Amino acid sequence: MKRPILRVYHVAIICLLQASNAWPAMAQQQSTAPTNNQSVSEQEIPEEEATPAGQVLVDGRPVLTVYEQVANLTPEARAQGIERRIVALAKETSIPAESVRIRPRDSWTEILTDSTVIMAVTDADAKATGKSRQLLALEDAESIRRTIQTYRQEHSWRMILRAIFKTALVVLVLLVILWLVRRCRLFFRVRILERIQKSTILKEESAWHLSIAYVGPMILAIGTLLRWLLILALLEAALTITLGFYSSTREISLTVTRWLFTQLEMLGASAVNYLPNLLVVAVIAIITNHAIRLVKLIFGQIRKGDVKIPGFYPDWADPTAKLIRMLLLVLALIVAFPYLPGAASPAFRGISIFLGVLLSLGSSSAVASAIAGVILTYMRSFLVGDWVQIADTMGEVVERTLLVTRLLTPKAEVITIPNSTVMSGPVKNYSTEAKKAGVIFYTAVTIGFDAPWRTVHELLIDAALNTDHVLQQPAPFVLQRSLDDFYVTYELNAYTDTPREVLNIYSALHRNIQDKFNDAGVEICSPHFSSLRDGNTIAIPGQYIKPDYKAPAFRMNLAGAENNGANRATSISGLSPTNESPTQ
Repeated sequence: MKRPILRVYHVAIICLLQASNAWPAMAQQQSTAPTNNQSVSEQEIPEEEATPAGQVLVDGRPVLTVYEQVANLTPEARAQGIERRIVALAKETSIPAESVRIRPRDSWTEILTDSTVIMAVTDADAKATGKSRQLLALEDAESIRRTIQTYRQEHSWRMILRAIFKTALVVLVLLVILWLVRRCRLFFRVRILERIQKSTILKEESAWHLSIAYVGPMILAIGTLLRWLLILALLEAALTITLGFYSSTREISLTVTRWLFTQLEMLGASAVNYLPNLLVVAVIAIITNHAIRLVKLIFGQIRKGDVKIPGFYPDWADPTAKLIRMLLLVLALIVAFPYLPGAASPAFRGISIFLGVLLSLGSSSAVASAIAGVILTYMRSFLVGDWVQIADTMGEVVERTLLVTRLLTPKAEVITIPNSTVMSGPVKNYSTEAKKAGVIFYTAVTIGFDAPWRTVHELLIDAALNTDHVLQQPAPFVLQRSLDDFYVTYELNAYTDTPREVLNIYSALHRNIQDKFNDAGVEICSPHFSSLRDGNTIAIPGQYIKPDYKAPAFRMNLAGAENNGANRATSISGLSPTNESPTQ
């Protein structure tokens, strides 16, 4: 199996070498060809440029040709005038076609009827055809007679009715053919769909069934395209034939038919001329395909761990393979671009410039995200499946592409973050250390100074050890983070190897802390103490206090001290009442 493949490669390489050797010679011949053509053209250019001949056409049929310019009339203008006179004569049914005759002159020969001169045959016209003037005039007169007779026959009511009948017959045949095409399409479509469904239902699928499942939809698509091409071809043929039945539209039919076959001929010639370039493009595509397959094979082994490169991590294998594949495709496109059809046309260049400007103006953010994605890949900040926090979003990395990173939050929300945003801020990865000794999570409580700190430590550690997903080793520990004015802030730190369960861990830990403290009779609160000044004496130096200054008393409202529904106020100074309230 390998030898035929090697032979194909050898043949392809030999063809390329031969083509590369032949191109310089062709280029040299093309460079020398203009000089040779110049010299030949300089020898063959006459002093006076030849005037194109004018062909007389009646209802799309050629009648005769004139070659000489008479007075200010070009051959084409002469032909148009002759055509008008022949048509006018054919419409005059009172003038018989046999009345057309010739009348020799000294320098020309007239073709005329009893009352109208149709045209003149000159010596230059006869010289261009290689005949005598008399013989050419007789032939042209006979052509005019036949044209007049044919015109009168085709414009009669009998011929018009016959054309209508032929048109109806063509339409009937067209409808029958279209019906047959539709029936054939339905027949083959049903058979192919049945085969595709059977191949998908079978449990033991062979190579034949697999090929039908994959090739079947492609065959249906190609069949649809061919069907529409056939329908368009049938419509064009029917229209051309129908227009040919009527003398007034026969010229349109002939013009359309000539244009169609001219375009098909040009298309076929272009396809034949493009075959050498197609061979080069095919060789480039084959080489690129095998290079991509080789890259895929090598990096697939690196990803599996079968091939190890120092400093190259296995998770780099897929993105590196994608980058190399993209570079190979771009290189192949650059090499094959000159051989593509229409690559040098102004339209192709204009489209290329437009796409370049469009990409440069509209893809700045996409390019920044793509570059950031490549950098993040080789920075290894996080992998798919890691539990991370990016900016204010925490969740599991479910997808990382060249442009975006997607996180699945604990609330089952998928957050899409551009890689440029990821690069611009900090990334917290909780899974890196969780895979080793565990990652630390922490919570803080504030307890009053009256609770012994050793007891608080024991209760917090005991609550952590009784929580699911908390590691026994390394053991939890407590830090006294601050001694505030009225309480102590204790920070409980514990280890876990399942950071994605952090919300459930926090919830269970807080419940356990409450249970442990309640069982031990330790109150979880942050006490605050307030102190009142002894009286409201003004707080300024004594020398500034006036001799008759008297400190004001506190005004207090005693609950329950009511007399006839009115509250009584008691004024005290310090802790001694100055005015006693009446008692009940």
